Amino acid sequence: MKKFLFAFSALALSLSAIPTAFANGGPYAVDDAGIATPGKFKLEAWSSFANNGDRVYLVSPGFTLEALPFIEFELTAESRRADGEWATTFAPAAKIALRDIDEHGYGLALSIGSGHAGVIRNADTLYAVVPLSVPVNDRLNLHFNAGVERDLTENETVGVWGMAAQVMATDRLELIGEVFGAENDRPGWQAGIRPYVFDGNVALEIVYGRNLDGERADWLTLGLSFEF
Repeated sequence: MKKFLFAFSALALSLSAIPTAFANGGPYAVDDAGIATPGKFKLEAWSSFANNGDRVYLVSPGFTLEALPFIEFELTAESRRADGEWATTFAPAAKIALRDIDEHGYGLALSIGSGHAGVIRNADTLYAVVPLSVPVNDRLNLHFNAGVERDLTENETVGVWGMAAQVMATDRLELIGEVFGAENDRPGWQAGIRPYVFDGNVALEIVYGRNLDGERADWLTLGLSFEF
C-alpha cells in the first residue's frame, strides 16, 4: 500500500495543474467551501510523521463533473501506523456547493462522507460538516467548520468544529493556520506554508501540528496537490 501511495506522489510531481486560490484542503482538517474545477481531476497526497512513532501516508483523488459543477467527489486512501500497528482505510466523500464565493461574497458548502472529519481517517465513522469561507480582503480568507461525526463502532455522535486563516503572502506562497476539535476531546492545531512551484502549477505542503488525532503528539507533514 505504501508503494501505491508513493507512486501517486511521484506522479504528481511530473504533472502540471492550476491551483485554486484560497482553497484550504490538503492535509488541513478545516475544509473550505470551494469546489474543484469542473471537468478536472484533483490529487492531494501527503505523509505525516509524529514524534510518538505514528505515521500516516495518504492520497486523495477527487473530481467534479461538468454536468454537476456544484458537487465534488473524493476517495481517500490512507495507510496509518498507530501504536505499532498498520491499518489501511478507504473513505469516500462528497462536497456540495451551496453558495459560490465569487457570486455571494462568501462560500458555503456541505461535506458528507465516511472517515473522520479531520486529518486522521476512520472507516467506521460518518460525518456531515458545513464549511463557511469568508474573504476578508484580497490576501486573507477565513474558514469555519461546524458539523457532526458518528462513530459506528461505539454508536456515538459528537459535534466537530474548526477555524482556519489563510493568507496569500505572495502570489506563490500561502500561510495557513488552523485549530479544530470535537466534543470531549482536546483540540488540535496546525500551521504551515504552501509554496506553488513548477510555474505555480503544483502546491507543496510543509506543515507542523499537534494533537491531530486527540493524542498529545507533534506532527510534521509533507505533501502536494494539483489539478489536471
